[in-house]
Amino acid sequence: MADVTVLGIGNILMRDDGVGVRLMEALRESRRWPDCVEFIDGGAGGLGLLTVIESARRLVVLDAAEMGLAPGRHRVIGERELAAQAAEHRLSLHDLSFPETLRLARLTGAGPEEMVILAIQPGVVDFGTILGDDVRAALPSLVEIAADLVEGMLKPSRAGGGEAVADPIGSDETR
Repeated sequence: MADVTVLGIGNILMRDDGVGVRLMEALRESRRWPDCVEFIDGGAGGLGLLTVIESARRLVVLDAAEMGLAPGRHRVIGERELAAQAAEHRLSLHDLSFPETLRLARLTGAGPEEMVILAIQPGVVDFGTILGDDVRAALPSLVEIAADLVEGMLKPSRAGGGEAVADPIGSDETR
């Protein structure tokens, strides 16, 4: 089992909806990662991610999410905030939302010890494989933010031991 699983979610045939997968790919290629970090293309998400979520020790999720922000902006969301927001409204653009799939894993007593989502506001969700201009322009800074999240989970002792917080540059809200 990997220490940290990076899960990119999204439909790469629907432009900005695929930003989670594209970001995961860019992050994987951005540097040499230790063998204890695994990168998974979660496709369009849903119930098929249940085994990934159940087996992950620490999980960094990269996904497009409708948050009412400007395209390319992001939020870092911990599991507690995710649960609260999922109760209020649906964040994910996929059929079975990530929060619903995570909740199923938790019902079986499984799931990551630690989890954080880097949610990116899409701009263009339409047929096509190229990210929209705003999301594409944000990709380099999103790679660095995602790398910070992964590296934070690799550190043996973290103050507070709970939820990671990324550099707030480009973020409209962080914890």
